[in-house]
Amino acid sequence: MKKILLQTLAGLSLAVSSWAVSAADRTTLDNFFTQVNTMQAQFTQEVYDDGGKLRQKSQGNVFLSRPGKFSWEYRAPEAHRIVADGKNVWVHDVELDQVTVKPMSQALSAAPVGLLLNKQPVEKQFRVTELEPSGGMAWFNLIPHRRDSDFTAMDLGVSDRGIQEMVLRDKFGQETKIRFNGMSLNPAIPANRFQFTPPAGVDVIGKPS
Repeated sequence: MKKILLQTLAGLSLAVSSWAVSAADRTTLDNFFTQVNTMQAQFTQEVYDDGGKLRQKSQGNVFLSRPGKFSWEYRAPEAHRIVADGKNVWVHDVELDQVTVKPMSQALSAAPVGLLLNKQPVEKQFRVTELEPSGGMAWFNLIPHRRDSDFTAMDLGVSDRGIQEMVLRDKFGQETKIRFNGMSLNPAIPANRFQFTPPAGVDVIGKPS
C-alpha cells in the first residue's frame, strides 16, 4: 500500500511539473501578443511546396512595430524588402528593379510576420491548440479567426527565450518555416525603418492609399 501511495504521489508530482512548464510556455505565448510593442531578429526561411519539396531558402532580418508596421528584409540569396508602413505594404524586388505597393488589407500575406502585427490577446485573433513538444520547445497551433490572409494556419515554437520558430501553411498547400535568432523584444527601433520611398528609376506597380 505504501509503495502504491508513493508511486501515485510521484505521478501527481510529475503531472504538476509538466503542467507548470506548459503554463509557463503559454504565458510566454500570451505575453508575446499582449506585451510586445517592438521586435527585431535575424531569420532563416524555408518554403516547401504541397509535395514537401524545398523550393526556396533565404535569410535576413525582421523588424516589427505594433500595431501595423514591419520591415521584412531578405539578405540572401537575393536582396528583397517588404515594408508595412501602417497604411500600405511595399515590396521591393532589387533584382527586378521593381516596387509593388498595395493597401495593407490586401497584402498582409506578403510576409509571414503579417500574422503577428496586432497587439491583442492571442485568443481574440486565433483559435489556439497546444501541440506535442518538439525540439526542446512547446508548440501551439494558431488558426486565424479572420480568413483574409493566404496563410490558413500557423504553428509557433516557444521556449524560455520566447518564440523561436514559425511554421505557416497556406491555401495552396505550401509550408513556410521560419527560425528566429538573436530575437530582441521591445527594443528602440528608428521610425524610418518602417518608411519606404521607391528608389529613383524603379518601376512602381500600384498606388499607395
